[in-house]
Amino acid sequence: MASPHPTPSAHRHPFVQNVAAGLKQHCRVQPGDALLVAVSGGADSVALLRALAVLAPRKEWKLKLSVGHVQHHLRDEAEEDARFVEAMAKELGLPFLRADLELKGKAKGNLEGNARRQRYDALVTMARAAGANAIVTAHHGDDQLETLLMRLLRGTGVRGLRGMAWRRRVQSSEFKVQSSDSGHSALRAPHSALVLLRPMLGVSRADVLAYLADLKQSWREDHTNADATRWRAKLRRDVLPHLHDLRMDAPQRATSLADHVRQVSRVLDDAVRAMLDRVVVEGNERIIDRTDARSQRVVVLGGLLRKLLIEMGVGADRLTWRALKPMVRAIRDTTGGTRTFDLTGGVKVKVTRATVTIQGI
Repeated sequence: MASPHPTPSAHRHPFVQNVAAGLKQHCRVQPGDALLVAVSGGADSVALLRALAVLAPRKEWKLKLSVGHVQHHLRDEAEEDARFVEAMAKELGLPFLRADLELKGKAKGNLEGNARRQRYDALVTMARAAGANAIVTAHHGDDQLETLLMRLLRGTGVRGLRGMAWRRRVQSSEFKVQSSDSGHSALRAPHSALVLLRPMLGVSRADVLAYLADLKQSWREDHTNADATRWRAKLRRDVLPHLHDLRMDAPQRATSLADHVRQVSRVLDDAVRAMLDRVVVEGNERIIDRTDARSQRVVVLGGLLRKLLIEMGVGADRLTWRALKPMVRAIRDTTGGTRTFDLTGGVKVKVTRATVTIQGI
């Protein structure tokens, strides 16, 4: 592992300057903020930690950093990853916190989703323990490009094309955290939101590797990331290299597109809120005048349905444009017969000649 002590000009490195720009312009980090840096030991998170360690002590930042590592216990070498991250935190003189997951639902197909949800739960709890007001992750422009391509292939609407946000709120529940200073402790995380920051969305994977090469900094490889049976890994291996050949700045262009669509989606959100004011609430039912609904643009009607269905308890991940499209089509056509759509949790959408009714249980 390379020396953790930055040279006097380390903050002028292009990678560090790009991270600083992301922190200031997009993530809206303020001087003196306390940040938990999520570090897996992979190249991306190691580069993020090294760049933040350069910026943190500077007088224009004065950031308080802590290192958070989640041990999923899914690979034999995962414990070596944890020791690597802990040693790196120690060399940088930063507090180290660790969470050990006992994943539930390890069947193929839901393991990755469960791991992601529990990982964010763990990060929020560690952030609370460290006194941090934000969590910083190492998602970069190539990740953004992969995300947009995956959503495009699966079928998505405006919301999906917003990609990953530079800054968003994240919530958690209870989780056990082990601190290298205090041993094992059971911590209760309040059900309030922290902020998740992604200051590296403006850089590419190539930028990450170039920075680590300049530092002579090692990292840990997770070989499961190369499993081409997974969509993301297959895109990374077979598609992204061709896009990079066509456009070296493809990752940055993906992030710019996502930023633009996010601005457009705010206009859509305003239109949806205007429609919400005309929804009639009767107990566990939400009633929409069908003539009014039919007059709305497709994207507004889809957004309204999504918002109401989430309110009634349907999981947001089940409300893709592909799932909403049959309901939108039924509302907008000229058929007068009653049609009913059954969703998860006993929620129903009933379309009649005069009304659209969303029924909960």
